[in-house]
Amino acid sequence: MKTTALVGGSFALPTSARSRSPAFKRNRKRRIIFNDDAYQQRRHLDSIYHVKDKQSFLAARTIPTFDTQVDTYVWCVGNGCEPPWGEWGKKHRAPLCSAIESPERATNWIVEACHNQGLEVWGSLRMNDVHDANVELAETNDPLKAQHPEYLLGPPSDRDLPPERLERLFWSGFNFARSEVRQHRLDFIQRNAMKHDFDGYELDFSRFIWYFRQGREREQAHLMTDFVRKVRAALNRIAKQRGRPYYLTAHVMDTIAASQRIGLDVETWVAEGLVDGLVVGMGGMPFTLSIADWKKLTQRYGVPIYPTFHPRRNFRHDGELDRLTTWQEWLRGLAAWSWQSGVDGLCLFNLFTVADRWRYPKALAYAPLTEVGDQETLRNKNKIYAIEPVVLSGMFSQGSATASLPIALDTHERRLALPMGPDADNRGARFKIYVHSQGGDDKSRVFLRLNHTFLKSVHQEKDLCTVEVDSNLVRAGHNDLRIWSNVELATTSTPIIVREVLIYVRY
Repeated sequence: MKTTALVGGSFALPTSARSRSPAFKRNRKRRIIFNDDAYQQRRHLDSIYHVKDKQSFLAARTIPTFDTQVDTYVWCVGNGCEPPWGEWGKKHRAPLCSAIESPERATNWIVEACHNQGLEVWGSLRMNDVHDANVELAETNDPLKAQHPEYLLGPPSDRDLPPERLERLFWSGFNFARSEVRQHRLDFIQRNAMKHDFDGYELDFSRFIWYFRQGREREQAHLMTDFVRKVRAALNRIAKQRGRPYYLTAHVMDTIAASQRIGLDVETWVAEGLVDGLVVGMGGMPFTLSIADWKKLTQRYGVPIYPTFHPRRNFRHDGELDRLTTWQEWLRGLAAWSWQSGVDGLCLFNLFTVADRWRYPKALAYAPLTEVGDQETLRNKNKIYAIEPVVLSGMFSQGSATASLPIALDTHERRLALPMGPDADNRGARFKIYVHSQGGDDKSRVFLRLNHTFLKSVHQEKDLCTVEVDSNLVRAGHNDLRIWSNVELATTSTPIIVREVLIYVRY
């Protein structure tokens, strides 16, 4: 396979990629890390962004992050092939906007604009993208897949498996047990990291989460660790030649154990100093992340952690809410909870979808960037905290934390940990619990106890129970929520199944 050329024993760094920006400190404050998937350079979004030139391209997503709490801009460089996602003319891949000309040009525009604003920029590589799992082998998004199907995690016939089988999703991913695959990725990273004036590089293991064949992950994890060592060494060589550091971060699973289960030995990466920071979690169940466990691992080595989360549009009681603001309350709750838990910053993923998919006004879509990066700017603002169901992790459940919900109720009190941020200490806050369920009948009842106090005024209507909570009962941190019903599981064919618990904070 083709490898990156060496000149005089070191990498030949193009003049265009030599340092033109100040060296950002390794331990700089990163309040918000903004992740951009780079789709605005594609023509199929032109009806939304109207990209005609450099200025309109930057105005699409990048300029709205300026003069906010964003300190680091993360630009997706693709899936590890050139051009990203294979041939742009293929029927399942939209071509680039004519004003862009090439992904390299778009990337350089982003880097230059962000550096002019004092923003740090990371390139982000999707380590094993499988968006092509529903197409023919010849149409997959990296030519190497069609050339060498033996490099893949499964046979192309898995594409036709039933939807409940994960194999139909990950067959088109590369098998990192193959040395050829690891070299393919390393070669791209070396070329890409030299080509652009990035301040850092992110190995995005969250899009998607499969790297080894099922059942072989733990025994082959050392192969991925060796790969990360080589990436670290390559970036160190580039950093030495250009005269400033190259920050390396890895985007990993919800928990240390979940990362290990899929073959990512994050503990070794941290202990050996292979990574400078960790972006943790896939965003599906951010309230379930155990930040304390991550901090116990990383604090000893001075490695910061940044939980990732993304906007959520749908809530089961939409009829009671203003959909234009509820998603912002969700992000505020996530941010307040994360800051209280001791994180070093936040990573926002897919925030731009509020504008380009939901079609909400751009000013509204980017408004969270001015408030979620600091506890002070979150003060006295409405929020939502939650006990999330496993369904929110979707296809990524193998990389998720263990979810508390859903559960079937009976006459025994079930104990749940209900998260609450610093709003608990704010005298101006009002609290209301929402319990979403299914099942039961006209005689079924749901009972709640919060921090050992029975809640008397629970309003129950169909699949929704609500109750106003006295502020004296709520405390910052995990609250002890007990939930049960008046029906024994053994005597009913329609048990009440609790799907999700939310607690709203209003000012």
